[in-house]
Amino acid sequence: MSGTIGSELASSLEREGHQVEGVPHNGLRIQEKGYFSEVKNPNTIDVVYHLAAKSFVPDSWGNPGDFIEVNTLGTTRTLEFCRAHDCKIILISSYAYGIPKYLPIDEKHPLSAVNPYALSKKMSEELCQFYGAYYDLSYAIVRPFNVYGALGNKALLIPEIIEQILKGDSIKVKDLKPKRDYIFIDDVVSLLIRVMDYDKNEVFNAGSGEALSVEEVIGVCQRVFGSNLPVESAAEVRKNEIPITRCDTRFVTDELGWQPLFTFEDGIRKMKEKMENG
Repeated sequence: MSGTIGSELASSLEREGHQVEGVPHNGLRIQEKGYFSEVKNPNTIDVVYHLAAKSFVPDSWGNPGDFIEVNTLGTTRTLEFCRAHDCKIILISSYAYGIPKYLPIDEKHPLSAVNPYALSKKMSEELCQFYGAYYDLSYAIVRPFNVYGALGNKALLIPEIIEQILKGDSIKVKDLKPKRDYIFIDDVVSLLIRVMDYDKNEVFNAGSGEALSVEEVIGVCQRVFGSNLPVESAAEVRKNEIPITRCDTRFVTDELGWQPLFTFEDGIRKMKEKMENG
């Protein structure tokens, strides 16, 4: 599996004794026919984790058709593979609730696609539910809130903040106000493994249950990295900005016995340790 979550998930599954097989690179994209054609021994596969997607929200506004094609048709190809080989699919979806009607947000909260990426994920969920209802396909849908823990993509908020801290001049952001529920990648992976053996078709939130503003995120990062840089905000509100998200984790805890183990500061400290240890 490629991608940060996929790589961490594959490593964790192997440590627990599971045999993991990625899709061989054959030059095709997931939405194309034949993408799964080189999978070895497909009839021995019990569970397919579907993480492949275009996911950077700002890019989705400029090229919505590509996001919808890759994410929605890619999900269809994956579902067809699972249907042909009697596999369970675990779809890693996304925050799909738009501007909250109430807090904390449980799995029964109405869905609202406020950007093309969210629309593509909402459609992917509907495809899973359709195949579950009409083809008797086993599925689980996991809706992570804001996942953090990787430093690779400097366009994301937390890697961008850490990068600026390491440069040692100042921290510049567009807006200090939006509040998000941040969930550490290790906690997401533990949930994805836990849901593998769940025997019902269901949707699960993955969040921490707490909401932190951009200003609070900067404060924690500065404390962990031992800096006290000036902070500058452009007070620039993004298109269709969601003011706050906060996850209700009661259902996933009741059903799976899962709960997040990392506080936000714990997660940032682990990121710092990874950087220091290479």
